[in-house]
Amino acid sequence: MWGLRAPQKGNMRYTYTITDADGKSETVKNMSWKKAFKDIITKDNKFNGWVSYINKKDNAQTKVIKDGKIQRENY
Repeated sequence: MWGLRAPQKGNMRYTYTITDADGKSETVKNMSWKKAFKDIITKDNKFNGWVSYINKKDNAQTKVIKDGKIQRENY
């Protein structure tokens, strides 16, 4: 493994802004969307709100979560 290094624990790749249905927002850093979603569902398995972040191609993404599940409709 020449020159390959695992990411350090303190260096998270993405910053997620989690906003619940009441409008309260929280900023969380994580390495991937799946891990961030798992952290959200672990805290509250019936979470209602949305998550916003910038992906690796610098495009803004917003995911809507209703009753702990990702909504797959166009908004």
